[in-house]
Amino acid sequence: MINLLRLLLPHWRRVLAGFAVLLVVDLGQLVVPQFVRRAVNELYAGNYSAVPKWAAFIVGVALFFSFLRFFWRYFFIGTSRLLEKELRSKLYEHTLRLDPGLFRTMKTGDVMALFTNDLQAINMALGMGMVAIADFTIYTTFSIVAMLLISPKLTGMVIIPLPLIGVVMFILGRLIYRKFREVQDFFGLLTEWLRDILSGIRVVKAYDTEFRLTRRYSEISERFLKLNLQFAVIDGLFHPAISTLAYVSLAILLLVGGKMTTTGLVSLGDYVAFSSYIGMMIWPMVALGWFANLVQRGSASYSRIEAYLSIEPPLKEDGKVEIDGFRELQTRGLGVAINGRTVLRGVDMHVREGEFVGITGPTGAGKSVLLNTLVKFHLPFTGRVLVNGTDYLEVSTDSLRSHILLVPQEVFVFSMTIAENLKVARPDATEEEMWWALRMAGLDEDVRRMPDGLNTLIGERGVGLSGGQRQRLALARAFLSPASLILLDESLSALDSKTEEKVVRSLRELGKTVVLASHRLTSIAATDRIYVLVRGKTVEEGTHEELLRNGEIYPMLWKAHHEGIRGGP
Repeated sequence: MINLLRLLLPHWRRVLAGFAVLLVVDLGQLVVPQFVRRAVNELYAGNYSAVPKWAAFIVGVALFFSFLRFFWRYFFIGTSRLLEKELRSKLYEHTLRLDPGLFRTMKTGDVMALFTNDLQAINMALGMGMVAIADFTIYTTFSIVAMLLISPKLTGMVIIPLPLIGVVMFILGRLIYRKFREVQDFFGLLTEWLRDILSGIRVVKAYDTEFRLTRRYSEISERFLKLNLQFAVIDGLFHPAISTLAYVSLAILLLVGGKMTTTGLVSLGDYVAFSSYIGMMIWPMVALGWFANLVQRGSASYSRIEAYLSIEPPLKEDGKVEIDGFRELQTRGLGVAINGRTVLRGVDMHVREGEFVGITGPTGAGKSVLLNTLVKFHLPFTGRVLVNGTDYLEVSTDSLRSHILLVPQEVFVFSMTIAENLKVARPDATEEEMWWALRMAGLDEDVRRMPDGLNTLIGERGVGLSGGQRQRLALARAFLSPASLILLDESLSALDSKTEEKVVRSLRELGKTVVLASHRLTSIAATDRIYVLVRGKTVEEGTHEELLRNGEIYPMLWKAHHEGIRGGP
């Protein structure tokens, strides 16, 4: 709870202004029972002519303070919305800094729940929750003071139930915190399950699994319903328990205060005023319970957000060196481990400006890990990566990735238009430049045949495109990118041989430095120099002809590849 309330400290001026306005509004409402008290005493004394004056005061106060209510809403609710925006931005920026490999194990639904339900719970706790506790503090304090001035004895009797509210809040509040966290955790699981089904809807239909998945969804929904009902039971007990204790005070007033009125210890006007103050205290007592409820929810959600924000990015302290272009890249004895398993154990490679370099090797040799390491998605535990002669750990990640672009093995296109997908690489790209990039990737004719050309919406994860088209769109993005070094991880695997040959020719014409990692040796054979990896180690290096003549592993790979082509359909 303390950590949650600390979020308000940077905005203390707005919070203080909200409290000030609310104080004026609440005090204004506390004055009304005094007007009623005077009016009743005047009526009891038979002086009806004085009553309209007090009635006019009541109406005037009500109108004035209704106008002021806008401002406390502006300060309190506005501040909570501002904090929600700041937290959302913080979550987003933190997400972008995390290791991409982390999201292979972390459920996307859990992360989405942080951005939606959890932020909403925090917003309510810091917005209406603050209003509730302010109302409780102001109303309770000044109501009790006003009642003490009328009758200390009667006041002492009617506030007897108040300490019991704290006991109820303590017991039920802890249950609310625990149960709400369970609900939020399960909401993340449900969201992830739905996201998975929607992403793989073609597979679902292809395997005719709709009935089985519908049954499974019903089971998950039933479990989510039960958790919510368990939470609703605890939540449902909370408010009635607080309200009951508040109305006990009203019952005490009726029994004790009524008798004191008949014996003349308090006047009829005093009794009516007392009744008004007790009525006013009912809402603050309920508000206190509401505040405790909202804060418990907000605290549960904030603890989930804190746990997520505590995940350290792979590079805690980024480098400071800015590179002004790309001239060369070297790896010396590079070793990389992922989840405690050593994947690279001695990679030596040298790439110079303008070269077209190939990397190949058996499945599991570490080609993808090597390329991901070059852009700091993984970090070495031994060896070095030098960019322009500088250890790349000393180079700013932003600067490094502005000059070195990785086109990953898992092709991803956004649920946007083709033009918007291309502008991910260069936001200021002209239409002419986009058509050039599509032509270089061999996709221009396909796009021209689409109904809206560059403005064609390609759907969720590029569902409107074939596998080869998605891969060529990713290549077009790479052609359009201002990066000097392009790393291609199996980026030609979905292309037919004719298109593959065209794209390789386009890559050579591009005039940039290109590193291609692939199993398809027809593309690798066309590169200037080839590195062969086996079990995470560089075992051979040379041109296609040199490796066929002097190598051991590469000739076997070439033979297997060549025979596979000849033996195909």
